[in-house]
Amino acid sequence: MKALIAMMAMAVAAPAAAHEFGPAGLMDRANRTELAPLTLGSGKPLAEEGYQLKSGGYYTIDIVADGSAELAVAGAEFFRAIWINEVVINDIEVRPLGLDSLEFDDEGTATISFVAIKPGRYTVMIPGTTGESQRTSFVIQ
Repeated sequence: MKALIAMMAMAVAAPAAAHEFGPAGLMDRANRTELAPLTLGSGKPLAEEGYQLKSGGYYTIDIVADGSAELAVAGAEFFRAIWINEVVINDIEVRPLGLDSLEFDDEGTATISFVAIKPGRYTVMIPGTTGESQRTSFVIQ
């Protein structure tokens, strides 16, 4: 009987020891990785380089528009491969069920916090452009 109780106690304790996220879990700030920003500006590259993410990882990314042109960033496939916690615009927190694109009519910053879910290679781009510098890739491993 003691052996059975000891085994049950180990089984109950195992899930808590299986990760090191702490009491707040995955969404705790200590578990968040801040990515280099996406930049929306006339003639400027969208990103310095592509992004490497891990499935199950918690990330934030700023999308910064300089106001030089009315520009958007789109990536429906990428946005469907992640779980979006929130989009923060001017201290307003939006918790969407999904996202296709964000368009900036003026300068500003939007911050997206998300969990990478579905492994694959995804493209995020400025719609209507063809230049390689106007797109970037997100690889979820």
